[in-house]
Amino acid sequence: MRSRGLVVAIAVVLAVLAAVGVIVYTSGVKENAVNENTVPVLVSSQDILASTQLDPLISQGVFSTANVPQAVVPANAVTSTDQLQGKTATAPIYANEAIPVERVTSSNVLGISPGNVGLGLQVEGQAAVNGSIQQGDNVALYASFSRGTLVTKQTLKVLLTPAQLQKAIQQALGGTAAGSANADVIQMQADFTVTLVNSVQVLSVQNPPVDTSTGRSTSGASNFVLNMTPGDAQLTVFATNAATLYMGLLPPENDKGYSTPGTIGAPYAKVIGVNKG
Repeated sequence: MRSRGLVVAIAVVLAVLAAVGVIVYTSGVKENAVNENTVPVLVSSQDILASTQLDPLISQGVFSTANVPQAVVPANAVTSTDQLQGKTATAPIYANEAIPVERVTSSNVLGISPGNVGLGLQVEGQAAVNGSIQQGDNVALYASFSRGTLVTKQTLKVLLTPAQLQKAIQQALGGTAAGSANADVIQMQADFTVTLVNSVQVLSVQNPPVDTSTGRSTSGASNFVLNMTPGDAQLTVFATNAATLYMGLLPPENDKGYSTPGTIGAPYAKVIGVNKG
């Protein structure tokens, strides 16, 4: 009887060992299958906004190593927190994605494009889309010049189409010295509005405080840093001193803006509601 019981016990032990072996083998096969087409990279456990300093997040354990499918991993993906120390995010970093090294930098914290300048700009209230513009948005810039504004012909050549320029000069020939045909400076005889920049990226923004009861920004100015070409920056600086500046928020799918000519005075059709015959 004892020998039979011993045989049964040995059989049970062998069956258990066999089952454990199958489980271990199966797990190993699954792990190999998962890891076969993945690479270890550093990922974040949360979304990170542009211009965020990364050292505090490293201390908080936000970053960890994960196996990510090789097909979606950029060649220059960050693989260690050593590559993030002392750095700042120049663009949003999303949770669980492989982080391209271009998303972080120890200089140029705002992420200004090569060849561009970061231009600081303050725009009031509704002209700043009532505080709705956020970091990373693309906006169009408009300048509205009031009647009587003194403008150089060279500036008008940049701001207006040839036909509009001729019309503006003709309107300015009103007998004043500033309106002389040979003058370098002319006085506008009608309001005119132009598109300064079709599209420019917002690198940084400080909007007015938000009313907790309505969720909307209160009255006040918004402060921006814009990612501008030097030429666009010069035009914008000129406009801030000589005109009223407006911003138009572009939809997410449009980062090029719209090419529209400037407007001198009120178009006839808009005034009477019909097209001029």
